[in-house]
Amino acid sequence: MVMDLNPNDPGLSGRRILVVGAAQGIGQATAVWLAAQGADVIAVDIKPCTETVSMAGGGIRTHILDMTDTAGVTAAVEAANSDKPLYGVVNCAGLLLRRPLDETSEEEIARQTAVNQSGTFFLARAAMAAMIPHGIGRLVLYTSQGAFTGGFNGSIPYAMNKAAVTALVKSLARHGAPHSITVNAVAPGAADTAMLRGGMSDADLEAFRRMIPMGRFADPVELAAPTAFLLSPWAGYITGTTMHVNGGQLMV
Repeated sequence: MVMDLNPNDPGLSGRRILVVGAAQGIGQATAVWLAAQGADVIAVDIKPCTETVSMAGGGIRTHILDMTDTAGVTAAVEAANSDKPLYGVVNCAGLLLRRPLDETSEEEIARQTAVNQSGTFFLARAAMAAMIPHGIGRLVLYTSQGAFTGGFNGSIPYAMNKAAVTALVKSLARHGAPHSITVNAVAPGAADTAMLRGGMSDADLEAFRRMIPMGRFADPVELAAPTAFLLSPWAGYITGTTMHVNGGQLMV
């Protein structure tokens, strides 16, 4: 079936979309961008999304969520789907603890895996269960350039987790395809966020910047826009893929 797509309208107006990790950075930019396109956004984070709501001019509902709380993750999705069909879920939540390989503890690996990998799995599973009865849905799960390069400056466990998310996207895409549910990943390179700058010296940041052919870090909104595209009806025939947004760094 060929859909009646409007080249002037991304088709997100009124759509219920849950954005996880929306208190800052890429998640915040995505929630604000989607709200500007008329989406019915629920901004979720372990921290209050007060600034995100203000940036969007109000109209965004919020929810506090710890991604390591499996029951809480499921409940958040069910609540988002309770009074209106849940159309989209974006997971920008992540935990990056920069440590040298020989100094990385078991507890640090477990914390990052609980957020980045297990939390993503249970969020996506709950979203799929909510969307299948509606016969339509969009999942956009954030992976990382590090999943393809091995990471930079003490981010080995994070890169490992994000590689798992990249594989998860393919598995979920096969599961969702018969129900018109698409599942895709966005793999950001160096976006100018608190996560990028955390644990990095000025010299580290400059060395990282010099590795980027475009010579600069991404503004978070440059990730929000392609995320919105993957959520839209325009991307209805795209599933199981990873969109790389990295200023050309991955080709080096």
